[in-house]
Amino acid sequence: MAQRVVLHVGLMKSGTSFVQDLLFAAKAELGAHGVLVPGAGWGRQVAAVKDVLSASPGRPWRRMVDEIDGHEGTAVVSMEFLGPAGPDQVDRVVGAFDGAVVDVVVTARDLNRSVASLWQETIQNGRSWGWDDYVADVAAKRPGRGAGVADRVTAGGTFWRQQHLPRVVDSWSRAVGHDHVQVVTVPGPGAPRDTLAHRFGEVLGVAVPVHEGTGGANASLGLTSTLVLQRVNRLLDAQGLTFPTGARLRKQVLAKTVLAARRAEEPRLGLPVAPWVVEQAADTVAVLRDAGTRLVGSWEDLTPVEVPGVHPSSIDAVEVGEAALVALAGLVASQVVD
Repeated sequence: MAQRVVLHVGLMKSGTSFVQDLLFAAKAELGAHGVLVPGAGWGRQVAAVKDVLSASPGRPWRRMVDEIDGHEGTAVVSMEFLGPAGPDQVDRVVGAFDGAVVDVVVTARDLNRSVASLWQETIQNGRSWGWDDYVADVAAKRPGRGAGVADRVTAGGTFWRQQHLPRVVDSWSRAVGHDHVQVVTVPGPGAPRDTLAHRFGEVLGVAVPVHEGTGGANASLGLTSTLVLQRVNRLLDAQGLTFPTGARLRKQVLAKTVLAARRAEEPRLGLPVAPWVVEQAADTVAVLRDAGTRLVGSWEDLTPVEVPGVHPSSIDAVEVGEAALVALAGLVASQVVD
């Protein structure tokens, strides 16, 4: 059986897609150094994690555990849905690897960039919250100052369920021990592209190579396209077609394929650094440092930075309409079978 299992548990939008792409691109190379990346593709890890987080885990999780049990050395699982898992779910995951050392890696980046990224991600996942309302609710429900930190219904609740770093660290520490949880910070803008890969490799114990054409980030949409998708979500909600109804068509085709192709030609969402963000980030770092949390990277990486770009109100309705027409044509084209 595996001597060590490394669980990469997020946070969401903290370079997780980058790491996952690198791991599977280097699957053979890592295997030559005794590191197993289980599953034929990352989709297998997604299915397994969704399964173990469900009320009645079945074959997908068992199949991945069996693969890990059959390996001598280190295995690495990377799936951000693990981050906000509840106590029973955490115990179920860790308990599956009885006899192995379980190390947990929590990647994290600065709060201001996370707010901007998560709003756009929620739109891709079927939500239709307005930008200003989203930011206001995230601020109102921040840990220690609001109610419903971990709810799945409100904008602020869903954000902090996924982004409350001290809670995620504490939750996994209770299961594997404080010394077996490490925070890996995502470097700030302008850092070398391979910095996060080097940091993850330091925890893994094996260098993670960055090949040309791999490690592509799960990029956000352009702002105009995000507003198109937000409006589509509202219209579908009004027809009773709430997400995840049509998820493949809405997210994988419309968002990730058709609209994503427009990103370079559209303005980006901007966000100045508000005082509450600075205060919350400082509180987070203080809690983790006081707890002696193990760190790879720098606490300075969690200092909030301005996100360059524009406010959604600056986007003209004509631009949104044009993007919607392009999206409609692209969507139709994607469904045409020769």
